[in-house]
Amino acid sequence: MVRDGLFLLFNLACIWIVIKGLSKYQVPFRNLLIITMVWLALLLVLSTSGFLSNFSTFPPRMMMVLALPLVLLLWFIFSRHSDQVLTKVPAPWIVNLQGFRVVVELFIWWAYLDHALPIQMTFEGRNFDILVGLTAPLVARLWLKPGNEKPAMVLTWNVLGIIILLNIVVIAVLSMPTPKQYFFNEPANTLVAGFPWVLLPGILVMLAIALHLISIRQVYGMMKRRPSQ
Repeated sequence: MVRDGLFLLFNLACIWIVIKGLSKYQVPFRNLLIITMVWLALLLVLSTSGFLSNFSTFPPRMMMVLALPLVLLLWFIFSRHSDQVLTKVPAPWIVNLQGFRVVVELFIWWAYLDHALPIQMTFEGRNFDILVGLTAPLVARLWLKPGNEKPAMVLTWNVLGIIILLNIVVIAVLSMPTPKQYFFNEPANTLVAGFPWVLLPGILVMLAIALHLISIRQVYGMMKRRPSQ
């Protein structure tokens, strides 16, 4: 299907852009590339085997797609291993990358138009994630301008971005056909249990969270160095 093929290509493009960007700023990326490839292979196996399509329990098996990489991500972000990313990669580049979320929302909307996802998961419903993607370039340009940074504003934007992201994650889970299903309008959210849409939580949501956490650590460092702001 054209939609699914383009969605897969978009995920691979996002991975390539991140890896290419890290190499441009002399950040070692070999381990990240290996971990990403292993994770992609695992997601492929879990989704094509039907393991993730079992929604008979709550939380659903799908939650492991978020939980497993989140633990690794939090360990990395708050350990010394992230120091090179924090110091070598420009803060505006990290924020600008969040623009990918506009394209994500367009894919979600496309899936809704194809009757594959419920409306509450789109920007026509209860999903406001597109606002983060649209404002990312403005935040980078206006509040991270060299010599005129406003770290407190960027910090606020990041916190709001995480809240907005958590909002759609909760909506997505409550739209699944589990014993705790809250949204009963059809179709139920089962698309993300299959390939390549499992990459939505498994890759794209993780990328958004990672960028927010890295940006928060960067601007927090700015605030510590410039306590008067």
